[in-house]
Amino acid sequence: MSKDTPRDPLPPPRTHGPLSPYRLTGIAAPMVVWALHLVVVYSLQGVTCGEDLANPRLAGLHTLTWWVLALTAAAFAALAWMGVRALRARRVSEDDRSSPLLASRRRFAATLTALLSALSVVAVLFTTIPVLLLPGCA
Repeated sequence: MSKDTPRDPLPPPRTHGPLSPYRLTGIAAPMVVWALHLVVVYSLQGVTCGEDLANPRLAGLHTLTWWVLALTAAAFAALAWMGVRALRARRVSEDDRSSPLLASRRRFAATLTALLSALSVVAVLFTTIPVLLLPGCA
């Protein structure tokens, strides 16, 4: 490698495995994260209100609110990881000149994964905002 060639500080993404942005499971993974977040948050709220567990407070907020914030942060972290990984995979597929058709398919799949990650971030926000703004067990 010459001194004039810029080095990429990050290693190339793994292009195999079940969560690869090129595979159907990898493409669907951001929407699965959102669906799990939706189910867990609203189930947690239902159990908390049904069992009358909403009274304890920590630092001025109900414990339900803290759990929702923690779950939301975990979902955002997972979605960010998937989105960045998909963008890096797209960049790698742009540099692949060995098979133009395969590179085109991989670019499409990686772009779709990145866009679904962004859409899932918005969906998680829309799931979280009502829980945070409205009273827990009204």
